[in-house]
Amino acid sequence: MNQENLEVFVDGLTNYFDKTTSSLAKVSTPFLIQDINQYLSDYTGIIGISGNHKGSVFFTAPRILIVKLISEIGVLTTQEDKLMDLVGEISNTISGNARRTFGDQFMLSTPIVLKGKTEQLHVSDVTNIYVIPVVWKNMTAHLIINLNQE
Repeated sequence: MNQENLEVFVDGLTNYFDKTTSSLAKVSTPFLIQDINQYLSDYTGIIGISGNHKGSVFFTAPRILIVKLISEIGVLTTQEDKLMDLVGEISNTISGNARRTFGDQFMLSTPIVLKGKTEQLHVSDVTNIYVIPVVWKNMTAHLIINLNQE
């Protein structure tokens, strides 16, 4: 994963917030981590990647951010299934946008959405795991990228 490839995910993240909300999101510089568990939040959407890349893409955010985001989109509910659907949609949208750059062999799984923090989530055997923090309305979410190119 190089800087140019990370920019694809940064662009997808900022574009999602720009197109779906009235408030801009501020994306911080991506950085390397060893363990994703300390960055997981209340809701985590996971997309498995196969094909010309192997690994996963995670979007994780606190409940309050997802509640405010779903309200801003115009959905007037805080039902858990709707919040979890939104997290899955965000992770899928960002990964889908990356597929346009990486090509048809950048294969995406159906989103898996986890509720609650876990201390036992393990990622595939990927050399580098990047975290991309995003701040929206003074709340922080994270996009976590762990991909190897085949």
